[in-house]
Amino acid sequence: MNSKFKSMKKIIPIAVILITFSTINAFAQTKAPSAVVGSFERTYANAERSTWTTVHDLYRVDFTLQDESLTAFFNADGDLIAASRNITPVLLPIFLKSSLKKQFSNYTVSSLFEVDGPDGIYYYAKVNDQKSQIMLQSTSSGDWVVKR
Repeated sequence: MNSKFKSMKKIIPIAVILITFSTINAFAQTKAPSAVVGSFERTYANAERSTWTTVHDLYRVDFTLQDESLTAFFNADGDLIAASRNITPVLLPIFLKSSLKKQFSNYTVSSLFEVDGPDGIYYYAKVNDQKSQIMLQSTSSGDWVVKR
């Protein structure tokens, strides 16, 4: 099986979780297992204002690190599965920014976020026109695909 396909299969569940919850701002606080909290504290030693929730079988923590809002996902064993952050168009790699303008020139970008997972970094963009809003995911070849 193609390794690019395997990589995409691994990141898809994380992407679905992030897409599903990218617009939700308030969560009920969840108590995370000590292994998860310990792993988080070691990985993000200077994190502030952490808020825990569960998403499917993962523990999500929203927090601030060096004045930047971040989100991280851990499994029950305390393994970091992925981390994400909202970004501005300035932080989007040049080839993706160019491709986004070319492929979706009639759309306005309403949000961008970066996901750093086990298979690398992927970018997601919410774009809209007068009729619809769609979610896009970057590909390793520099294109964007519609997430359904």
